[in-house]
Amino acid sequence: MKVNGQHFRTIWLKPDDETVVQLIDQRFLPHRFVIEEVRTVEQMATAIREMHVRGAGLIGASAGYGMYLAAIEAAARPAAVGVGEHLSGAAAQLKATRPAAVNLSWAVEGRRRNIAGEKDMKQKIPLALRKAM
Repeated sequence: MKVNGQHFRTIWLKPDDETVVQLIDQRFLPHRFVIEEVRTVEQMATAIREMHVRGAGLIGASAGYGMYLAAIEAAARPAAVGVGEHLSGAAAQLKATRPAAVNLSWAVEGRRRNIAGEKDMKQKIPLALRKAM
């Protein structure tokens, strides 16, 4: 979409900080154009649950980015302690936001499998991002 001549996607990484996911908060459209910054899995779960994002495709993409944020959070843990548990918890939290949303569940489980298959913690984050986009 174009806003004041500038092209925007509905969800993207903040250009100067790839630990932040930006999205168009659709609750305010068409009267206001609001960009929300999401930094945690919990914030992404709230955005999905409270309908900041709408439509099957965008909900799935948001869930994929949520798992990317989960990988960042897991990597910040000392010596990868509890990585699997953290990713499982993040997956459950995201899936609980809209239990009937097929795209959401598909995106979460696909990202979780891809991330879990990588042994090197430093590779989990770019892998999660590649799969989210």
